[in-house]
Amino acid sequence: MSDQRVERHVGRDRRKRRDPVLHLISVFGFVSWALMLPALLLIDQARPEVETFFDRWLGLKVNPYWDVATFRYAFFMMLLIMLLSGAGLVFNSFRIKRKEDSIRVNLIIIFGFSLIGVIYYLGRFGL
Repeated sequence: MSDQRVERHVGRDRRKRRDPVLHLISVFGFVSWALMLPALLLIDQARPEVETFFDRWLGLKVNPYWDVATFRYAFFMMLLIMLLSGAGLVFNSFRIKRKEDSIRVNLIIIFGFSLIGVIYYLGRFGL
């Protein structure tokens, strides 16, 4: 009799509401991507200026060096993004129990982008 009860529950999803951990994983992904835009804008502000034809023609001086202070803010934002997306990946790895569950590819991508940014900063400027 207990075998019949077990067979009835196999294949049936008993989740009544959305899992709060899955919701938290989605929030981590959204916040990570939302923080990446300001980080990219800060990197754009910190990058060296490129001398153009008009700069040479008008005799304007351009700054060929990185703005380290601005890039440092982007570095800390990328660290935060890496921590958030890494936490989301850890929670996601605990939630892969059913065939319908999947790994969040967007968390892997944003973690990779932030990791590359952190490595670039450390390689270029150190701590």
